[in-house]
Amino acid sequence: MKISYGRFNYIPFESSWAVLLKASALNLMPAKMLIQKLSRAPQCYNSARYWKACDIDESKMAEALSLPYPAIKRAFVDNLVECTSCTSQLIIRHCSTCIAAGYHSVFFLLQMIKRCPWHGEPLEVCKHCSSVMVRGLLFARGQNGFCAKTHCDHFLFDSTGSMRLSGVTAEQWKKYEELGLRIEKWLKAADAMKNPLVNYAISLLSATGGTSESSDNDEKLINIGLTLAVPELGEFPAPVAISTWAVPPFEIVLAAYNPHEAVEFEFGAKEILTLYRCVRRYLYNAYVKPHGACFKYLISLSRRCRHGLDCQHTCAVSAAFLVWCEALHYRFREGGAINLVMPSWHVRPATPRQIMFLWIMHFYAIWTGIVEKCTSSNQALDRFSVALSGNACLVLGVEVISIFGVDHQLTSDLACLHVCPAWLSRQTNKRCWTRLGVSDQSNFRAYETVQYWTYVPDPATFLRFWYGNFVKSARSSPFVAAG
Repeated sequence: MKISYGRFNYIPFESSWAVLLKASALNLMPAKMLIQKLSRAPQCYNSARYWKACDIDESKMAEALSLPYPAIKRAFVDNLVECTSCTSQLIIRHCSTCIAAGYHSVFFLLQMIKRCPWHGEPLEVCKHCSSVMVRGLLFARGQNGFCAKTHCDHFLFDSTGSMRLSGVTAEQWKKYEELGLRIEKWLKAADAMKNPLVNYAISLLSATGGTSESSDNDEKLINIGLTLAVPELGEFPAPVAISTWAVPPFEIVLAAYNPHEAVEFEFGAKEILTLYRCVRRYLYNAYVKPHGACFKYLISLSRRCRHGLDCQHTCAVSAAFLVWCEALHYRFREGGAINLVMPSWHVRPATPRQIMFLWIMHFYAIWTGIVEKCTSSNQALDRFSVALSGNACLVLGVEVISIFGVDHQLTSDLACLHVCPAWLSRQTNKRCWTRLGVSDQSNFRAYETVQYWTYVPDPATFLRFWYGNFVKSARSSPFVAAG
């Protein structure tokens, strides 16, 4: 198969999306059909992923378009980084200046890049561009030829001569090449670090079609990975292209799978209760005991009074420990078992070590969430609550990330990323030191609201924190997931 690429020179690091779209326009061929012709599979009934070289035959594409193989290889993002996304659709983002010259970079497919490295402009998301490979271009007959365009007019082609596709100057071509090579070198150096968080951070594509449950986790891992990479590798070639924010110190811990433990352990109520008491004693002695007076005050309050706490003066570790106990005891008094904690809704721990490990991770997640929400609520003069996010089982929140979860055969090690508890302790100590007395943990204006203004606490909400003397109403408030 021979397909004309016309007189338009390949621009360095041009994405496969742009290359295929130009070829589609030049040959009056639907993009979907073009992708099927260039697919690695002999018969491609489903749409191949045009951004992945594992789906599109690079050598066949280079030969068909009469383009050099290295140029085609660089057009696919999975030849730059490892792509973990399996989605069949990608959301296309582009720079308005680049797209006006008919250029879309392969780097724009990386989720970590927020701005155009060449022009510093924020990348714009376009749903029409994202679906053009499936929906096709709009072709129209002209006076001396034909024209093709997307539904959004971001991509325009005129067979008699389109400035949009041939407006790249020699100087601009060189600029695209130089910065592109620097970015490629940075990505390869980051990959050579062999750090799982850095690899994960640079491997994700742009947003998929729709929101996923792990999007918050992805953002956290990307940010942590980039924060790790930048000091080691030097500044990213285009500093404004990626967005990182300060993250607290974190740790990665592993709960190794032991087949003997899995076989010998019985998931009975008595055995689970024994494990729970061991973990509870450990957490209390390690973190809560120095704040014993704070914890004693909190447990002395009625369930209703616990909905009138103050986010400026609360003891975060005591509140987290109280919620942790409540969440694990959920429905325990009704004859149910103590709750287990799982990495996701579909898997569960396999050994006693993993059960206790996930309980500790659950405590860290609640503690981190309370510390973060107290800080943000103080800044926004807002309120928040700590509540169960589901009734069936407890899962780790976004504050603790499971990197390698237990598989369905229950034969995997389990690794989790969590905020360093020493850092959390320092933040909690700072808050408690500024407080005059333990009773200042309650917001008395909020207490009046809870007691007398027909406020009805939700049974699955354990604590509620308020800022200052303001009665918050109307808009909903965020919450910390307690499972």
